[in-house]
Amino acid sequence: MRNTFMDRQPEATRAAYRDRGMYAPRAVQALSRKAAVFSLRGYPGTVWLYWDKGARGWRFQGDLVTVPLVTGLGAPDEITYRCSFAEGYEPVARTRAPRRNVTREEAAPPPA
Repeated sequence: MRNTFMDRQPEATRAAYRDRGMYAPRAVQALSRKAAVFSLRGYPGTVWLYWDKGARGWRFQGDLVTVPLVTGLGAPDEITYRCSFAEGYEPVARTRAPRRNVTREEAAPPPA
């Protein structure tokens, strides 16, 4: 959705980035402990997102995930993704049973 590192690049670089589908919607293709592999809608190939090193401080707000980038190339940057579930894979809303207050007599072990 937003990539502050690319926002600072010259227009020709941003156009090349767009032409390769780097701003296209992505779908998670595979997950591991250290990375996610995304397919790009309408483009061949995949994009990898690693989080084993330097990917700390992720921020979550609603359906937005902001990932800080540690590039060492100037100002701190970040990528913001808008996330959604594939049709048919949406989480089911869970309801909780009302909490029951336990009296002291109920909580005490039975006499021996």
